[in-house]
Formats: sequence, C-alpha cells, structure tokens
Amino acid sequence: MQLQCNPAKLPAMRSVGLSTRCAQCQEWVIAPLLTEFVEGSEIRHHWVCDGCGETTRTVVQLSKD
Repeated sequence: MQLQCNPAKLPAMRSVGLSTRCAQCQEWVIAPLLTEFVEGSEIRHHWVCDGCGETTRTVVQLSKD
C-alpha cells in the first residue's frame, strides 16, 4: 500500500482536529467535550475550558469536493 497525500486539502484536514484557546482566559483547550457531524458537511466542536469553565463552539465546513 502506498501513502497518498493531497497538499491542497491539508489546511481543511488540520482545522478538523486543532485545539483552541479559551476566549476568556487564553488557556489552551486541547480536546472538545463533544463533536457532532451535521448532515450537509459541517462538524461542530463544543469546548469547555478547564481553567475558567467558559464554553464555546467552533464550526468546520467541509468541502463537498
């Protein structure tokens, strides 16, 4: 088996799994509390900061290519 990579799609692939910083205290939030796939090529990550308890959500739009 040969590994195949499409460099044009790497930024979109990286955005699916990136950690984020808390908007309130700037602490790193490493893993989402919940991730959901929404029909229509959207992924929603729900985050909770361990430092201050702030909750937030990020949305990733997947291309239909």
